[in-house]
Amino acid sequence: MSETPTHEPRGLFAAWARLVTARPLATLLITLLLSTAGLLIALQIKPATGVQDMLADDQPSAVALGKVVGNYALVDDLIVLARLPMHDSESDPDRLIGFAERLEQELADDPMVASLRYRSSEQAAAFIEEVVIPHGLYYLDQDQRAALQQRLTRAAMDEQFAQNAAMIAAPGPAAGRLAKELIRDPLRLRDFLSENAGQFSSGGGGGEFMEGTGAMVSRDGSAIMIRIMGRESAGDLDFTAEFMPRIREAVAAANPDGELRIDYTGAYAIAELSASQTRADMIRSCTGSILLLVVVFIVVYRHPMAFWLLKLPVYAAIVTAFGVYGVLSGRLTPVTAVAGAVLAGLGIDYCVHVLSHHEAVKRSRKDGDDRAAGVHTVAAVGPAVMAACVTSLIGFGAVLSSSVQSLREFALLGMLGLGLALLASITVLPALLATLGPTRFAKHGLSATRFDLAPTVRHVARHPKRYVWLSAVVIVAAGFTVVLGSIDRETGWHSPLAFDSDLHALHPRPHPPLDTQETLAEVFGAAQDSLMILVEGDSPETMLSTARQAQHLLTAGEPIPSGVAGVVGPGTLLPAPLDADLAWNDNEVQRVIDDLRASADAAGFNAGAFGETEDFLRTLLTSGPPTFEDLSAYPELAGMVLPRGQHPPTEGLVLVTLSRPWMTVDDRDATIEAAREKLGMIEMISSHHPPRGSATLTGITVVGYDTQQAIGDHLTKLLLIAAGLVLAWLLIFFRRPGDLVLALVPSFAGVLALVTCAEVFGLTLNAINLIAMPLVVGIGVDDGIFLVAIARRCRKLGENRRVLIDHLAASAHAITMTSVTTGLAFGSLAFTSVPAIRSLGWFTAMGVGAAWAASVLTLLPVLILLYPRKSSLDTLETTLA
Repeated sequence: MSETPTHEPRGLFAAWARLVTARPLATLLITLLLSTAGLLIALQIKPATGVQDMLADDQPSAVALGKVVGNYALVDDLIVLARLPMHDSESDPDRLIGFAERLEQELADDPMVASLRYRSSEQAAAFIEEVVIPHGLYYLDQDQRAALQQRLTRAAMDEQFAQNAAMIAAPGPAAGRLAKELIRDPLRLRDFLSENAGQFSSGGGGGEFMEGTGAMVSRDGSAIMIRIMGRESAGDLDFTAEFMPRIREAVAAANPDGELRIDYTGAYAIAELSASQTRADMIRSCTGSILLLVVVFIVVYRHPMAFWLLKLPVYAAIVTAFGVYGVLSGRLTPVTAVAGAVLAGLGIDYCVHVLSHHEAVKRSRKDGDDRAAGVHTVAAVGPAVMAACVTSLIGFGAVLSSSVQSLREFALLGMLGLGLALLASITVLPALLATLGPTRFAKHGLSATRFDLAPTVRHVARHPKRYVWLSAVVIVAAGFTVVLGSIDRETGWHSPLAFDSDLHALHPRPHPPLDTQETLAEVFGAAQDSLMILVEGDSPETMLSTARQAQHLLTAGEPIPSGVAGVVGPGTLLPAPLDADLAWNDNEVQRVIDDLRASADAAGFNAGAFGETEDFLRTLLTSGPPTFEDLSAYPELAGMVLPRGQHPPTEGLVLVTLSRPWMTVDDRDATIEAAREKLGMIEMISSHHPPRGSATLTGITVVGYDTQQAIGDHLTKLLLIAAGLVLAWLLIFFRRPGDLVLALVPSFAGVLALVTCAEVFGLTLNAINLIAMPLVVGIGVDDGIFLVAIARRCRKLGENRRVLIDHLAASAHAITMTSVTTGLAFGSLAFTSVPAIRSLGWFTAMGVGAAWAASVLTLLPVLILLYPRKSSLDTLETTLA
């Protein structure tokens, strides 16, 4: 400013500034109390560790996966993998089983452990023997029931007893054992029912175990798998935090020499690591952001207090924002954990503008009154800073429409932080300046810098056409690169953006529990690729029928590309609900028993020896169908296919083990599409024959596939919302379409740069980093607003081009500093452990850098070229240039 402001500023901003500068100490005390309360609340926020929090909640497969993770005990197991030392080349199953036995003893009385299993499930065999066979009548189809009825005729019984007599009479050492078996089941009904009611299987997919050990030992005898279930869900992070160390202590005691290699995987191990990494990411990203900003401010600003003076208001705003967010949400996802680092860079922008203007006003005042300078500064800069803040809020606000819950929470926290940072820049910073102004700390000015961009801006101003042409060449080259990369020889056209379907990018890396899952697949020969189907109905009967339909559709007809090795679900454990009663009447049952006795006598057997068979026949022929209560008596089996705490269940899980892993992405896609097409028949059947049931294909791989398909539409929606809101705001702010188009140049350049880099370097979009584009739209347009607003103001005041260039040079310095701080804020996400979040940081930093370049090297020379020549001085300067 060239002269002392003599008028008394008016308006809402001026009134607010007078209020806070009149009582600066009270303002700072209130700020301290609010930020302290926010910090205390923020410390109570619990990490959310589920990958489903980073998936779309309008995507059926993702919603289904969330239900599976939250409701089914199947996914809550902790798996301990013990392997022989690397130098042991021979198998030693006894050593591995001995370790498992010692571990079982260590945890036998532990109140945190619900179950420990290292032997092949005995419940499966017991369920077949105690439920399936006694209720076998309901597991048979119509033809099989007819065959059973034929077996229970007198003629068939006579034939069977004759065969029994011949077998017993044959010489050999096994005659005695055979006689006992025939006494127990003379009609061979158990064998018949086991073979024909054999829709039930133990599910496969758990891998191949060494025969003869009775334990979950790998076929080569080098490893053993131990499954441990806690008393509480893995989602209870307080329980998990105590449970995992206790298991490690027990493992160390059971493996005293430490020679066995021990790895952990499963829900508890994943939740523990994710929770610790979420907090670590927050600390690393915030620390990295602070250190980077400290370096920048030390290099750029001469005064050592400049950084802390600018940062204290921002940190107060961030801590308070986290406190408000903690009240509203109370969850800390991997995405929201790093929001502090982002806000640290974005929020300081407003304080940079306020401090620079405050120092200029103070220098122009003869009295050096810091409070009056604060009032003039807030009145003059407040509206422009608020306008810039609104565009950033629009970028975050567009993300609120995302279908991914963690992104919505990130946007909410971002909007809270930016709004409070704006408030802090016009409240806390003026109060600090009013307090520190009279002291020696501010004696030589706080905003003096070591570098001046004015020479660079003047060089651009002397050759504006050259820079405009250079910018045009770069834009055309980038556009040509994108178009050329979008041409496909086979399909003709494809999106220039590649979408990632690997959901492992949403997990922290390194991730030992996930790596152990791959090791399990290799060691035990288990199919790492599998599918899950969540079946639901309006009643338990409908759910059960739907589960059986899903099982039948997947295994019947033309097989899916990867084949089906095994299926286990409610429909394999329980028979289909039937309208008709299959139980025989008393007369029919008594006839069968009389024929049994007669056939035994005729064959020379003692009819009285078959009392157990008679009891079995009465049970088989008169019992009703097995129920969910019968299944719940076998918790290992029920936990695989039924949700916790739902009695009776209207929801179930079907597990599909594939015959072979998919070899390529196309193989995976074809398998998922074929399975989904088969399951689509259920929807069609339900629509014509109520009651309605549904079957949703899900699993990590399926959700990844669906996410890959949906990202393009999701990105388009976010960009349209962000662009629409920004256009509306710019129309309100500028009221001229031409100025609106000019202000959008930096945002356009940022988005174009992202698309071009993605095409050239093969970068992929995922469910997290896709929000970089709407953020760049909102953040990048800030630069355009400041430059276009300066040109408008100079045109309105009738200033010549030299004055315009001076103002643009000052604004270019502020734009450069804010771009650097914003880029560093997002760049600090490189310190996090989640690949998807790291890529969000790089994407956004690249977009912000491109927006800055377009502001200084494209928009600025365009504004100079469009500015009217109003004096001979302009003509002279042009001639000299």
